[in-house]
Amino acid sequence: MTSEGLIMRAFTVSLYLIAVCSLGDTSWLSTTCRGEWQRFGSHYFFFDQTQRSWTDSERNCESLDGHLASVHSTEESRFLEELAGGSTITWIGGNDGGRPEMTQPRTWTWTDSTMFNYHEWADGEPNNFNGVRESCIQMNFGDEHRWNDEVCEKDFASICSRHIRTTVKIAC
Repeated sequence: MTSEGLIMRAFTVSLYLIAVCSLGDTSWLSTTCRGEWQRFGSHYFFFDQTQRSWTDSERNCESLDGHLASVHSTEESRFLEELAGGSTITWIGGNDGGRPEMTQPRTWTWTDSTMFNYHEWADGEPNNFNGVRESCIQMNFGDEHRWNDEVCEKDFASICSRHIRTTVKIAC
């Protein structure tokens, strides 16, 4: 085989290996992604200190190919609490759709369409405090750093999340 043939063969094998790695298990990726994205499980998370409304925070996360974070376990919740500095009240992706006709128990959903199968409400929450409709979820609320339902128009920091496979496509 000529040297050109060997080079072409090596190039083809390299492309094949890159394709296999890109489509297969991504656990080999480092735990930190450029731009302060941090890995937990099958997602990368980004704490954004910019104070925005819940809706503007979700739009910002969408511009980063993600959503406000959904939470599915105690371990994930502790990870996000630490990522947010432990005490900063922070928007996450839960909301009840703002439907005033809803009665208890309210139906909560995540912006990323995953199942709402875990919660960490502070005592007495969610409560629509003083009869004001509070349709969005903030974390790190109160001394226990739990969740609170809050008016979506208020400005807080936020945590964005995106799936690892999406992150790989964005050259993380």
